[in-house]
Amino acid sequence: MSLKAANTKYLQYLVAYPLLTKSVTAGVLAGLNETISTGLSGEYRETTIAGRKVKHVFSPKILTMIVYGALIVTPISHNMYAVLNQVFKGPNLSKKMKILQILTSLSTITPTLAAIFTAWVSIINVYRPPKDLAIDPVTELKKIATIVKGGLKNGYKRVLKTSLVTSGISLVIAQSFIPPQLWVVFFNLVYFFMGTYQNTKLKLQTRNLKEKKDE
Repeated sequence: MSLKAANTKYLQYLVAYPLLTKSVTAGVLAGLNETISTGLSGEYRETTIAGRKVKHVFSPKILTMIVYGALIVTPISHNMYAVLNQVFKGPNLSKKMKILQILTSLSTITPTLAAIFTAWVSIINVYRPPKDLAIDPVTELKKIATIVKGGLKNGYKRVLKTSLVTSGISLVIAQSFIPPQLWVVFFNLVYFFMGTYQNTKLKLQTRNLKEKKDE
């Protein structure tokens, strides 16, 4: 199948099954995000194959990032951008309305998605479930809440700052060249590159903090 035919097929699925197609796309990109950022931050794992230790980047974190991309952030962004495009409807928005659309997105959607990303990455990088079967749900939820609080405190401002700049530029491009129904896919691609960078930074930051505590 040629690239043009594959693109046509993808757009057909996007029209017929918008949320499902966006979720699958985001899940794949989120999995790649985790794989690449793991390699860039040096978080290699070792597996013994035929008596030899082999370093690799595959871990359960990849699955959790796929869940994040497909089942968490995409449904939220899909619905938030749908509302945004309903409020600012029409192909011929005035310059003032386009500016207001950008400001609305930057003050609502961007901070929300940045907070979700920071919280989720903090959980998968820090939280470790107990190895025994005696799990106290209340205790584990408190641990997760503490991790999320710490992650937001240490990483949210940095993630939000990068997101605001990137989202602002991306929105200007989307307004000029991207049909509204393709916005989530476009932003998924943008956030893939930005998210990989942010995820790598957060992994390195988490590792440095852990090393300082162990000293």
